[in-house]
Amino acid sequence: MSNQDNDPPVHESLTVIEFTDIYRTEEWWKAVVRYRLESNSEETAIYLWHNDDDDGWTRKNKYVIKTEEAWETDRQVIKSLLDGQGNDGDFPVSDYYNIDAGTTVSKSDDWWKAIVRIDQKGSYETEEVIVYLWQYQDDKWRRRQKYAIKDNDSWAEERDIISSMLSDSAGQVSPGAGETPATATDRSDTSTSEPIDSSIMKELEEIGDDIEKHLSETLDN
Repeated sequence: MSNQDNDPPVHESLTVIEFTDIYRTEEWWKAVVRYRLESNSEETAIYLWHNDDDDGWTRKNKYVIKTEEAWETDRQVIKSLLDGQGNDGDFPVSDYYNIDAGTTVSKSDDWWKAIVRIDQKGSYETEEVIVYLWQYQDDKWRRRQKYAIKDNDSWAEERDIISSMLSDSAGQVSPGAGETPATATDRSDTSTSEPIDSSIMKELEEIGDDIEKHLSETLDN
C-alpha cells in the first residue's frame, strides 16, 4: 500500500496489508491495521494517533494481537468486565485512574498483561475497560501497550472489526501457529513490533499521563 494521506501512519519498517478505521477526526485517528514486518511475518494491531500541529499524526497507543487464540482470551475478559464482573487488585496504572476491577491475563518476572475496568478518570466518571501490557524495567512496571474500550456500544463495533480482520488473515502462516493458546498469548504480548528509542522512553513516559488526560477530556466531551 502506498504512503498516501489516507494510509495509516505506521512505522516505516512496516508494510500495511489492510486496515479499517474505527473513527477518524481532524485530531484523533483510531484504526485496526494488519501489516507485514521486515521479517515477513504479519501482525494485527489497534492504533490510536493524534494529529500534532508540527509533527502530523503521532502514535499515542498501540496494542498488538498476533493470534486468534490471544484475541479470544481478551474478548472473554473484556466482556466479563463490561458486564460488571472482575476482581479487586493493585495494578500499575496512572493515579489519574480509579480501578473498579481487573483481571491479570498473564504475568512473568518481566511482562504483565492485565485488563482493568475504570470507574473514574480525574473528575470524570466512566465505565471504560482498558487492556494493558507492562514491562518490568529499572525496578518498576512501565507501560508498553494499551487499548481502551469506552463502553459496550464501542466494544461491539471494535470487536467485530478486529475479529473480521483476524479471520481474514487466519490462512496466513505466522509466528505462534501451532502453539498452545497460553504460549501464543505470551508471545504476542511481549512484541512491540516497532523500535523503542531508550533515550526518549523516559520523556515519553513522563508526558504519558498528560496525553491520557487530554484524550479523555477530548473524547468524553
